[in-house]
Amino acid sequence: MSNESRVLSSVEAGSTSIAVKVRDFDLEATLESGQVFGFRRNEDGAFEGVISGCHVTLHQQSGTLRVEAKGPNLGEVDVRFYFDLDRDLSPVYDILGREEPLCSLPYALEGLRVIRQDPWESLAGFILSANNNIKRVQGIWRNLSLEFSNGSFRFPSARDIAGTREIVLRRLGLGYRAPFLLDTARLIAADPGTFHRLRDCRYDDAKLQLVHYPGVGAKIADCVLLFGFQKYEAFPLDVWVWRTMRKLYFRNRKVPKEKVRAFARTRWGGWAGYIQQYLYHGARKGLI
Repeated sequence: MSNESRVLSSVEAGSTSIAVKVRDFDLEATLESGQVFGFRRNEDGAFEGVISGCHVTLHQQSGTLRVEAKGPNLGEVDVRFYFDLDRDLSPVYDILGREEPLCSLPYALEGLRVIRQDPWESLAGFILSANNNIKRVQGIWRNLSLEFSNGSFRFPSARDIAGTREIVLRRLGLGYRAPFLLDTARLIAADPGTFHRLRDCRYDDAKLQLVHYPGVGAKIADCVLLFGFQKYEAFPLDVWVWRTMRKLYFRNRKVPKEKVRAFARTRWGGWAGYIQQYLYHGARKGLI
């Protein structure tokens, strides 16, 4: 255990309290910036969700992230990995600071990090997000978790979803997305290796493979590659980012989305995905 954290065993069996020292981290901005759907905010400001199969309650007090964990053993290393806490964000701030229209974002959104999600959960979540809003996706996520996890709030695996029926998924609120999630889950459950090996593929090759899964287009593929496979050259282009990019860099001209994605990857390289997240959250909060 590092000298920057302390882990205290709770009197409750299977429960652990973790205090992790953090720098350049904003829990609220990170969890409320549209990249993950399995957390909900309590009345006291704490966030509840699941990390590494363990139910957690998270509360940030300045430079300390307090984690109350129930379930399988969860350690500091899991929390730091999930929130990408050891990444130096100064290159992100430097890039944003050099872009005149974006120079306020390092100050307004300091500590926003890109979460390292489970690839299947990322894929499922963004299939659910198609033509949907964040609050409703969170509700569907919760419905699925309750249906398949016996109250543990863990998101169902691809195998869990593959073994159910479309009518069940529709009842849980998926609507027209139900067959997409079901068919994709069945493909992954039948051949999980091919899906997980996308991590070892080049970005372009991985994207070509992802868009063959039902319900996955270019935007969803980029989300999964960024949030699930940590391919930081991916540049998800939703309506907020597309509108902002057109306004700031293309004089509001109508340009193909692929041209915008290529522009971002050329301009920001391996930091494009991080810059996208600041653009997305900044646009939604009216900061750009």
